[in-house]
Amino acid sequence: MAQKRIDWYRTPIDKGLLKELTRRSDIRGLLQSVSFLLIYAVTVYAAYFFFARQMWVWMAVAAYVHCIFHSFVGMEAAVHELSHGTPFRTRWVNDIFYYLFCFLTWNNPHHFRISHMLHHQYTVHRGLDKEQVLDPIPFTAWEYASWLLFDYRKFKMIMFPNIAHFFGNADVDFFFWDPLLPPGDERRRKIIRWARVMVVGHLVLLALFIYFQLWILIPTVTFGYFFATFLGRGTGIQQHMGLRSNVPDWRVSCHTVEFGPLTAYLYWNMNYHIEHHSYAAVPFFNLPKLHQTVLSDLPVPLKGYWRGIGRILAIQRQQKKDPSFRYLPEFPPTAAPPRFPVEGMAS
Repeated sequence: MAQKRIDWYRTPIDKGLLKELTRRSDIRGLLQSVSFLLIYAVTVYAAYFFFARQMWVWMAVAAYVHCIFHSFVGMEAAVHELSHGTPFRTRWVNDIFYYLFCFLTWNNPHHFRISHMLHHQYTVHRGLDKEQVLDPIPFTAWEYASWLLFDYRKFKMIMFPNIAHFFGNADVDFFFWDPLLPPGDERRRKIIRWARVMVVGHLVLLALFIYFQLWILIPTVTFGYFFATFLGRGTGIQQHMGLRSNVPDWRVSCHTVEFGPLTAYLYWNMNYHIEHHSYAAVPFFNLPKLHQTVLSDLPVPLKGYWRGIGRILAIQRQQKKDPSFRYLPEFPPTAAPPRFPVEGMAS
């Protein structure tokens, strides 16, 4: 794997304050993780409750609400933050929730940890950051509509590799645009082992749902991660989409948006994305405080989830006219100038 040390710019902060901000908490981690499990269980039960009483409209509403929430259990929020190991002071407790949430969302904890480490080291650097598609993404109206119903693109990206891994074929990768691990890499074995455990586990659950005729649990528990993904997808595209690649300054390659309290809670405060990349050891519950600490050195943040969506759509329209266009955020006078590569503004 190509190695390259990037001289990242990060807003300087007091060492004592940074030590305080990076302090982990089992209590805060449990409050967030257990509350997520509770919401998951309650929304699944609500869908089953109405299903058992043949109240079809309310069943559909409950199932839809569950699926909206289900997106945030995965790599969009919970799996992502737990992969860092920062929410909990006790590592094994963190990993229990990490593996559980990965199972519930068909995510592979080994693949994700490897890829996400690279994503932080080489954020939006071509050929090094495997998680990001750097060219303009031409989402069609049909694909946007699928986020409201069944997200077939996400289903294909996650399920096809899982099935291939179950049968021992690690050449099929979640990142079909740029596979993560080369042939022969020993880490592939862990990815395959997890896929087998996960697929067998879900098949057992599926068999139980069919045997006991618990039909509503198939679209909510087994495949709930792939329905009604619009809210989770909308947060994901507000991380790096439309920004410049190969730039050693997270303030230029990440978006920060000030979300409302509910969306920020569901998203584990990852809307503070510049801050998260600048100081990845800071747990999610301290990101708002970190945001206030470094605010004077950041691009002017938009306020609100939908304003952030509006910016992404505007960038996409501009890129449709000019594929070379990359968004450069507005900096306040108090901010240090953005750092670009020596050779100029790479895009």
